[in-house]
Amino acid sequence: MRAVVVTTSYPISDEDPSGHFVRSSALALARSGAEVHVIAAGGSVLDAPSRDGDLVVHRAGGGALFAWPGAVARARASPLRLLAAGPFAASVIARLRAIGPVDRAVAHWIVPCAWPLLLASPPAPLEVRAHGADVRLLLGAPRPARASVVGALLRRDARFVFAAGALLDALAGALAPAQARALLDASRVEPPAFDLPPVGERAEALRRELLQRPGERIAVVACRLIPTKRVELAIEAAHAAGPGLRLVVVGDGPERAALERLARGPAADGAGPARCAGGANVRFTGALPRREALAWIGAADVLLHPSSHEAAPTVIREARALGVPVIACDAGDVVAWARDDDGIVVADGTAEGLAAALRAVPPRRSDRAPAT
Repeated sequence: MRAVVVTTSYPISDEDPSGHFVRSSALALARSGAEVHVIAAGGSVLDAPSRDGDLVVHRAGGGALFAWPGAVARARASPLRLLAAGPFAASVIARLRAIGPVDRAVAHWIVPCAWPLLLASPPAPLEVRAHGADVRLLLGAPRPARASVVGALLRRDARFVFAAGALLDALAGALAPAQARALLDASRVEPPAFDLPPVGERAEALRRELLQRPGERIAVVACRLIPTKRVELAIEAAHAAGPGLRLVVVGDGPERAALERLARGPAADGAGPARCAGGANVRFTGALPRREALAWIGAADVLLHPSSHEAAPTVIREARALGVPVIACDAGDVVAWARDDDGIVVADGTAEGLAAALRAVPPRRSDRAPAT
């Protein structure tokens, strides 16, 4: 069987966190015996295909828009970047023609990745995976445009896989009743796949490096530093939680400078780790290779996830796979996850609510090592 996967996000190396769940999904397809071709944003349509383990990767340009810290943030910073979407779609079509007939097609994100596959000839069974940003984009579009996109895919007999039930419910609720029923019939909910490298030894080394006194605790936030992640709530919660807490912010983005100023407070001189007035230290690591970012999560007494936008945050599932408790805000399917996992606490979406939850987290026992 030959399969093609179209995506706007795909890692350029094993340590690139971008689109790692797309890679995990494609590798699972390859392990089932398929010959898998991945068409991904970045590079140029003129670049020769490359090997990524069992996958063949074809680049299709569009990097001006589809790159860190995300298409929405990049378009907001420079609206002209939206012009890259058209050439990307054209390049995907060119790549599809070069690959030739396939037995299965998978689009990660409803828009823009499913559209080139609608034009593929001869058509192959089409699976469309919705992750969140694509659903929010459709929800913000005019109703006729939203209905047109979903209708075209349904007429193509596409099957939909939503990362969270909340996404499916939101999109179905924004459609006419008949189309909503058709979408529900064609859909299932399945959180994205992910793979965890071994990080246990590095996690324990980071704890030894950071903790200085008995009873101290580490809270980690791991995300892109953009407004919807609400990292400022984590910093304010660390301030309110009192001394003995060390907050590590893993990631980078356009909000970093403002967040660093918030962490230092008005009287700080800007040197060394930021220290909130309440005594909590705040360390910003910047962007890290995926393995190192996971090691920081594994080193934590608790992962803080203050975002109110993500319907199925992979970082929460990674933390739980590493044995790390999570404090999160009500978003998407997180509340449902918490009902089945007492290691996830859903806090009030305020700094005070997060601080109260943080104060209830005990220091990690020395004999409790990360699961991986």
